[in-house]
Amino acid sequence: MNTSSARLRRLLYLVPHVARRAGGVRLDELARELNVDREELLADLDLLAQVGPPGGDPGEYLLITVEKGRVFVELAQRLTRPLRLTPAEGCSLLLGLRALRRSGIAPYDDALASAEHKLLRALGADARAAQDLADGTVVDDATQVSARHLRSLLLAARERHAVEIDYEATSTGRADRRGLEPYGIVHHGGTWYVIGRCRRKQDTRTFRVDRIASLRALDDRFVVPPDFDLEAYRRERLFVPSADAAHVRIRLDAEGAARVGTAWPGGTVSDAGDGARLLEIDCEGFEWLVGWVLPFGRHAEILAPPEARAALVARVRELRARQ
Repeated sequence: MNTSSARLRRLLYLVPHVARRAGGVRLDELARELNVDREELLADLDLLAQVGPPGGDPGEYLLITVEKGRVFVELAQRLTRPLRLTPAEGCSLLLGLRALRRSGIAPYDDALASAEHKLLRALGADARAAQDLADGTVVDDATQVSARHLRSLLLAARERHAVEIDYEATSTGRADRRGLEPYGIVHHGGTWYVIGRCRRKQDTRTFRVDRIASLRALDDRFVVPPDFDLEAYRRERLFVPSADAAHVRIRLDAEGAARVGTAWPGGTVSDAGDGARLLEIDCEGFEWLVGWVLPFGRHAEILAPPEARAALVARVRELRARQ
């Protein structure tokens, strides 16, 4: 078996094998099972860690961590049946193969092309969908930085140690420093958030992971309040509407709609002409809504209800007063 084919088989085996072990797998033990040395296994893990979520399917995000000699798979794709891959799983493997091609291993170009062909053949009717996802996915430096922050935050939340972050404000684009006790990580509306106690505000706050410019682990530990429920917080503060939620209408011009891409936060999206889009969504409270609209600046407008527009104006005034 050639080198690239052997590596592909390792990647197919590694993810579901480790994902089934809640306490992770010892790095040395995994290397023995795969019959590779430690450095080669670390290279495999590093490659897997660079594969981000295909657009529109964040639930398939693959996240690998190596901590204290153990390998963990968090938020895994659940590749328990590698021969029956979903389009998203096939897309992730295609992205991995293409990353190998760009890695400079020139002698194996033909073997990698053959492996990609075999993967597409195994996907059968789902091959086109997987290719479309892969062609529409860009794994760039910013994505890799966010993925590293996400892994660090997951570790911090699991081991209950505080971090210090430089967080970019939406109003100024500048990053300010604050201590954070991360309680947990959630995905909402196409974006990853860390929820925890902000030491500067002395309160539980929500931070977008992609706005964290830098992150450092701190030595001190923290305790999560016994009455804190991550899922309840997500429902109440990150928008899961109830029957009496307000119906909100938001217009994004062509540039704003292009920024959203496929990551619309639910609701109904319709054509508003000239590339603009109209989003209609039920919203319980306006905190999430205002936070979502603000980064678009003049490219987004809340059309209704008046209470939502007033909430946005109040937030802008608050931000200006802090400058």
